[in-house]
Amino acid sequence: MKRALAGLAVVCAIAVPSASASPTRTPSPKAAKAAFGNFLRQLYGTVHGYWTCPYEHPPAALDECLGEVRAEGLWHQVGADVSSRFGEINFDHVFGQTWRRRWSPYSRRWIAGGPPGVASVNTTAYGWGFLASGAAELKKDGAHAKFLGYDGATAGFRRFYLFRCTRRAGVVTCRNALGDAMRYRPG
Repeated sequence: MKRALAGLAVVCAIAVPSASASPTRTPSPKAAKAAFGNFLRQLYGTVHGYWTCPYEHPPAALDECLGEVRAEGLWHQVGADVSSRFGEINFDHVFGQTWRRRWSPYSRRWIAGGPPGVASVNTTAYGWGFLASGAAELKKDGAHAKFLGYDGATAGFRRFYLFRCTRRAGVVTCRNALGDAMRYRPG
């Protein structure tokens, strides 16, 4: 994990050539997404997963990419600011997290600062306390709802941050479209 993150520090500002980018125009989301995919392959080799570079408020400038990919048995969530200069798509302010997908033991640690109870999670990539605050609203078995697992702008990133939650046998299970999940037992 530390090796992957150290690699991010080395390539925190990288330029990826793109035929569709120009010095006077913001790259299209399609061009930025393709360049970000190339960037992820430079970091990790063969990757499988999802990444995107949406416009937050069209026609505003494209400004951020986010991806969650699997490579060599590890999951990686990588984000970066994106811009275009002189025909190249550039990524900077790169951040990343790496984990093995497996369920943790139930613990208060995952929802510290959130509602009472304990949670078990299958990734360390999210701030689970915020999501647990929404999940705590599900009081009856069989209840279900969708909650955002991020306290900020999520335009274009709902696949990462929109969680479907269901309560069964007193446990609320929340899962996003990528398979990231939390089991929350209210206290």
